[in-house]
Amino acid sequence: MRFNKVSTKTIFLFIIFLIISPVISYSQNGKLFSEDFNLSMEMTFDFKKLYKNTNDSTYIKTNLKFSSIAGTIDSMDIRIRVRGNFRKKICYFKPMKIKIKKKQAENTIFEKNRTLKLVVPCQNGKNKDELIYKELMAYKFYENLSDIYLKTQPITLKITEIKGSKRIEHTMFAFLVEDNSKVAKRAEAKKFPNRKVSALAISDSSAINFAFFSYMIGNTDWSLAYQHNVEMLYLNNRLIAIPYDFDHSGLVNANYAKPNPVLGTTSVTERVYRGLCKRDPNIFEGIRQHYINQYDKIQSVINGFQSNISEKDYNRISKYIEGFYKILRSDDLFKKNILDKCRG
Repeated sequence: MRFNKVSTKTIFLFIIFLIISPVISYSQNGKLFSEDFNLSMEMTFDFKKLYKNTNDSTYIKTNLKFSSIAGTIDSMDIRIRVRGNFRKKICYFKPMKIKIKKKQAENTIFEKNRTLKLVVPCQNGKNKDELIYKELMAYKFYENLSDIYLKTQPITLKITEIKGSKRIEHTMFAFLVEDNSKVAKRAEAKKFPNRKVSALAISDSSAINFAFFSYMIGNTDWSLAYQHNVEMLYLNNRLIAIPYDFDHSGLVNANYAKPNPVLGTTSVTERVYRGLCKRDPNIFEGIRQHYINQYDKIQSVINGFQSNISEKDYNRISKYIEGFYKILRSDDLFKKNILDKCRG
């Protein structure tokens, strides 16, 4: 059989396509947290069924429709449950955990991320999205302040609520948070069991950075010892602490957030440094300088959210973060508000 030049070229290109197509698929499947893109998701479920019949180990099934990289709409079956504590009690929309079976995730954007946290607005008001934008801002701050952090992906989410014979549609801004197993893999670390630990078992650099960041955003809703709002990894015989869930921070300033009664504060915007004193003073100073050096990047993050929040809140946040940097830049204020306030 004879082949002309055109047919030979066509066959050659087809063979090349067969060779590289798995690579293209692999590349696309790894994109969920590699960049922000216009991802939309849609789910339908009975709120009562989700809220009453799920716990840490019990999920309900639903179908997820989502926009693919190619811009088409795909769908797959997933399992969801409620998560968290405080928001689970008081919110109309409750934070969720998503699990996807391996076969369902194959050749989709979720293939390498089959366990996810979903952060949604709390109440069903007209300004419900603003709090989520501000919480996402905190995650983006931390990306510039640590090499080990939880990746996020903003989404447009549509939830159709089944309420008897009614179908009520809710559209909102939300975001996905990757599973801690992915962070552990990137850091070449191991996930640490969720149990009480000694805060001194956490490396000085990680513990100080955690405390600095919490002070920066005005967050006191955490505990290293009890692993509250902390993902813990084990690396080089020490623990690494990664913060998450920032809705009770002064940065977000949610209307439902309450000040920590143990600390005697009157507002969630009141900063309290809660780190331990028994840390290397050189690391204290090194992290202080690191935060000062990241000032422009932090300002860039704030500016990136300007169109998503009210002018009043944008100005408040700008002043709030500026107040933190005023403390860092002054030796006297740094000693008074941080070094003299550490615990132990």
